[in-house]
Amino acid sequence: MMDVKEDVTQALSKIATLRDEVRLHLHLASLDAKKEWDEVLEPRVLEIQDGAKQLGADAKDKATDVAGKLEAFVARLRDAAMTKKPG
Repeated sequence: MMDVKEDVTQALSKIATLRDEVRLHLHLASLDAKKEWDEVLEPRVLEIQDGAKQLGADAKDKATDVAGKLEAFVARLRDAAMTKKPG
């Protein structure tokens, strides 16, 4: 049980860090990216954070899944920001 709790804690920490980075990038993001964050990803982040109190394999799997989706979203935001910069 301790490994699951530790894994969930690590995933939640990663999610919080990625959420903060998303918020920094959103002011430059496209409307589609903002919509994806508002309608799809942010509700999942809140769900995972609230649900993490009930630790278990399911919480770990959900947290890992959301962290992966956030990483992909952040990567797209970074790519979009890099293509907008004058080079």
